[in-house]
Amino acid sequence: MPDDTPTGKAPEEPHASSSTWGDESTVIAPKAKVVFFDDDRTPVDFVLHLLEHYLGFDEAGARATTERIRASGSAVVAELLPPIAENTVRKMEAAVRAGGYPFRMEIQEQGDAA
Repeated sequence: MPDDTPTGKAPEEPHASSSTWGDESTVIAPKAKVVFFDDDRTPVDFVLHLLEHYLGFDEAGARATTERIRASGSAVVAELLPPIAENTVRKMEAAVRAGGYPFRMEIQEQGDAA
């Protein structure tokens, strides 16, 4: 058991260099962009389903995004950490295959052209 007899000295402060927290810089992981592409054969309702079910859009946001995809031919629909983007796109691609649609999406890493 430690001796708790007062010594009159203040307890020592830990040295900043002995911190287990690392340096004080903040590291922000780069995000990956999930891009949806327009086509003439995939129903809008299916695209709305992908946006709402897999990416958490509300109905109004999903409708506005599908209009942006139609108008531009493609649109970034989410920016996620790369592992999350890969997992989410994998699940959406399975739904696309199951539905038999030609819908196309891709992941663009930070720095890729949009």
